[in-house]
Amino acid sequence: MKGVIWRVVESQAEIATLELVDTLEEQATLEELLEKSKPPLVDNDQTLDYLLTTPFRYPPLKWGSRFGQKHEPSLFYGSENIKTALAETAYYRILFWNGMEIAPPSGRLKTQHTIFSVKYKCAEGLCLNRSPFKEYKDLLQHPQDYSAPQWLGGVMRKLGIDGFEFTSARCPDGGGDIAFFTPDAFASKRPEEKHNWICETTALHVMFSGLGALIKFGVEDFMVDGVLPFPAS
Repeated sequence: MKGVIWRVVESQAEIATLELVDTLEEQATLEELLEKSKPPLVDNDQTLDYLLTTPFRYPPLKWGSRFGQKHEPSLFYGSENIKTALAETAYYRILFWNGMEIAPPSGRLKTQHTIFSVKYKCAEGLCLNRSPFKEYKDLLQHPQDYSAPQWLGGVMRKLGIDGFEFTSARCPDGGGDIAFFTPDAFASKRPEEKHNWICETTALHVMFSGLGALIKFGVEDFMVDGVLPFPAS
């Protein structure tokens, strides 16, 4: 299994630290202190770009992830194309908006994001869009209940699977996602492409601007029976 994976990350970390200090030298010192406070890097990734290692070094969210339980190491998730990666990001921007106690006075929230691609090559990979897994797509793509995919993720991890392909549960177009259990899946040590995008989140939509394009997702794109599903609830 090989190809190119796309992932979106928020790109305001260094901007945020710069606002806390007066000079670039002070910012460099602060960044060094922050780096020392982060969880250690996982095995075999000392030479990889930080964009590739970050997902592996932090514990999962309180509910885990779609294919990882909360007591298991985190996975690296990405998508087969830019639009699917943005759809995944849009869903979580909407969750973030709904979790705010007070909305911004402007009625909109603007953030900067980096979308990057990296080549991968898995010696042991699975496509969950094929038989026998596709017969269970409703369970694997359930908008809220992660129990079935988390169980499958645990089995794949024990069997030594490096990575796997599956259909996005969030993308309105049913785009493809990819996930890796370890950094060994990467075929290169740094991203192939990196692009900056601006994201605008409101109560009704999430819109991305980048590469000369505007891509918009409405809140209704992610609703199930008129309700926005919360992951693993």
